[in-house]
Parts: sequence; C-alpha cells; structure tokens
Amino acid sequence: MSLIIPVILILASAGVAQPAVADVLHDLDQLYRSDNSHSEMSMHIVTEHWERTLTMEIWSEGRDKTFIKVLSPARQAGSATLRIGSEMWNYLPNTNSTVRIPPSMMTGSWMGSDITNNDIVKEITYESDYTAEYTTGHGSGNEHNDNLFYLKLTPEPSTAVVWSYIVCAISTNPVLPVREEYYDQHDNLIKTITFSDVQTMGGRTIPTVMKVIPADKPEQSTTITWSNTSFNQGVSEDVFTLDNLQDGGNR
Repeated sequence: MSLIIPVILILASAGVAQPAVADVLHDLDQLYRSDNSHSEMSMHIVTEHWERTLTMEIWSEGRDKTFIKVLSPARQAGSATLRIGSEMWNYLPNTNSTVRIPPSMMTGSWMGSDITNNDIVKEITYESDYTAEYTTGHGSGNEHNDNLFYLKLTPEPSTAVVWSYIVCAISTNPVLPVREEYYDQHDNLIKTITFSDVQTMGGRTIPTVMKVIPADKPEQSTTITWSNTSFNQGVSEDVFTLDNLQDGGNR
C-alpha cells in the first residue's frame, strides 16, 4: 500500500511443507510494510481521456497509521492523506481544507486512479479480513507453469470489498507475487494486478512495479513504481497528526 498496495508472499517450494495459512497471511501483509516504513514512489494513471503521473512520499507505522504526501505535479502538490485506525482525512491545499473520508467512501478512487482509498491506506489486511487456501486454479490466464503457485483469498463476510475472491499467482524462484485477479460472485473478472521489476530495496527483495488494470476498461491502468523504500528505521509520531496533515506534511 506503505502505500500499502495488496501482495502475496508464501514460503513454499518442491519438497518443502506449505506454511500455515495464518503465517502466509501475516507475511502477505508485511511484504511492503513492517513496524514502520518510508517510501518514495510514482503513480502513473491512464484513462480514456487523460493521463498523469504523481510522485509521492509515504510513511507508515504498523497497520494503523499511514501518511501520504503528493510532491508533483504542481496542481496536486501538497495534497496529503492521513489514516489513523479506521479514520481517514484528506488535505486539499487549493482550499486549505481538511476533509474526513467516511467509511462509505473507502472503496472510492484515490486521486482519480484505479487505487481505492482502502488500497492506498491499507485499512483492509489479508490477515484480519480474508481466509486463504492453496488452489490449483490458474485464473483467467489458465496457464500451466511449474514455477508458479496459486492461492485463493476469500473475504470475511464483514470485509467491505466488491469482489468475492482473489486468485493469486506467486513465483517460486524467487518467491514473489506475479499476479492477482479479482472476481465477483459470478466468477467474472473485476481487475488484474501484476507485479514486476524485482529489486532489492530496504534490505528486501520486492517487485518495484505494480500495475492495476480494470477488466471493464482494459485501456485504463494505474502503475505504481517504487523508487526508494526503507523499513524499521523509525518514523516520528508527529508525522501521523492532523497538525502535520493541515500543514501539508511539512512538519
């Protein structure tokens, strides 16, 4: 997300016992996030009528606190988002106003992208809000690849999402997310997320490019690219405050 965006991490290979589901979900939530993190990234948004690229800084602490500051382009620079627990606010520099985002809008688009408010602040976690099982399903691609594992995630009844399940493809060497496909209750594909450009950042090997493509608008996409990230280096508590938000993240 961390721009805490949704990812899969499993520790399974030929001859190695599959880990407990609870361990899988914990690792999934922690791949891009840890006790605290700081990241720099860009978000390239393509729609039918326009496209733009945002650059951002993101700070996180555990699963409860996230702060996002938009650096460019000039029109959006200074916009910021703060989440503390289940509460979320946006700061709009053009009007110098702070707006609380109600729970009913958490599945809405963030900054006009294919990323939702839930995605960007990662209010929903796999460990708390999904059940998981290994599957032999190959998703919409129906590929057969001995170097991939598949995992099916089903949201808990109380989880506020519009999909019924996710089919995830994970590479075995290295063990990293490759693709996530989101389906509705009729098994229709809603969106696909792909992961690429594996690099080592902050002492971790991670995909540094994530691309989201909605199934009903294949010409549209949102691509997030990590340029730098660090984990467990400490983040000031002053970052996650309304005062900092209202100051555009300049404290």
